[in-house]
Amino acid sequence: MQHPGAQFKLIHAGTLVDGRGGPSVPSGAVLVQGSKIVAVGRHGEVAAPDGASVETLDYPDKTLMPGMVDAHTHHVGFGDGRVGDEVATYPDEILTVQAARNARKALFSGVTTIRENGPKNMTMFRLRDAVNDGLTIGPRMHLCGRPVSIIGGHMGYFGSEATGPNETRAMTRQLIKEGADYIKITATGGSTATSFTMRPSFNVDELLAITDEAHKFGKPTAAHCLSTQGTANSLDAEVDMIIHCVFKRADGTNYFDEEVAERIIRQGAYVNPTLHVFRARIWTLQHRKERDGLTPQEQAELDEELREFDVRIEDCRRLIEMGAKVITGSDSSWGNYMLGNTAYETECLVMSGYSNEQGVYSVTGDAARSLDMDDKVGTLEAGKEADLVILDGDPTADIGNLWNVEDVFLAGNRVERGSSESLAAIRQPPPEHGI
Repeated sequence: MQHPGAQFKLIHAGTLVDGRGGPSVPSGAVLVQGSKIVAVGRHGEVAAPDGASVETLDYPDKTLMPGMVDAHTHHVGFGDGRVGDEVATYPDEILTVQAARNARKALFSGVTTIRENGPKNMTMFRLRDAVNDGLTIGPRMHLCGRPVSIIGGHMGYFGSEATGPNETRAMTRQLIKEGADYIKITATGGSTATSFTMRPSFNVDELLAITDEAHKFGKPTAAHCLSTQGTANSLDAEVDMIIHCVFKRADGTNYFDEEVAERIIRQGAYVNPTLHVFRARIWTLQHRKERDGLTPQEQAELDEELREFDVRIEDCRRLIEMGAKVITGSDSSWGNYMLGNTAYETECLVMSGYSNEQGVYSVTGDAARSLDMDDKVGTLEAGKEADLVILDGDPTADIGNLWNVEDVFLAGNRVERGSSESLAAIRQPPPEHGI
């Protein structure tokens, strides 16, 4: 029974997943006051104080878990195959509107916290201001502002190119002044047309200037690495997270470097492998093949992408077996991967060897820890923000149940998500015979 103006919300669910990496428990309850979790436990053990006004919400056949944390997003992207070089040509005003659209998709899909990995100029700072002012809705936002790039390097078109330790240090200070929560570094080239994909970009002294300055002010760092040398350089600079973590030599050949992998683990760096963004391109080609057929060039691309995806899954499997801290970060909406589809990345981590429980942890508690936000979000614990998701099905039994979002709560408030038809349209369907 609901009571207008209730001081507390008491949420009962048939199953509870607390986001700390363990199994689910039956008959759980969470007590919420305002935006905070007050208590978590079994149904019947959790209650509001005597005499308090309580709104009780019952989900007897559902699963209650923390809101998901996506540690790698690109809100200004479109997810329809447009490359970053094209996205960067759009005016900031259009990209801010697109980012707001994507933020709603992410939130509606059960993602209540995001780490943004590369917008243009001030677009995401402005969107966060708008969300905080109540002008629009979206997840909690952990922002880099813009990636720090070399001249002509990957994502330099978004507005933060620097040369030499003095400039990289100054750029780090500027981003922190603007409101950055962490510093994103493009330590190798990438898809940017003027970059060199497999080559390291910054020298180690330039990287050290960034990490030293960021850490001085309590800001974590993350480095985009599409080659093994880029990862090694980033580890030399004590970067906190390795993004992509592609094991390739400068000539493009694949080689899993156990010494570098061991360094990742020894130094405690997180790994964000971004597997589904590669699979999303494969699915695009497979959809096209089913619909219209492929040209010989497209078929060759598909064959190569399939081979590369197998290598990426195997490399991730080896990292997991060695004990690396691998978390969910989707990389959407980059390439062909649309926001609102974070669960596909978690599924890929389970394909790589994570148990379902570990998969859930990678998109809740551990993802929050990788952002230094585990004191606020990621697990169901007293004192944390009441960011909650109600699922039809237990994701620790089947990771695919992450898709079955019934309700989302942000800061204790139920999110109005619209019609079932509009929600269903957020999900990108796999091809009939896709991987």
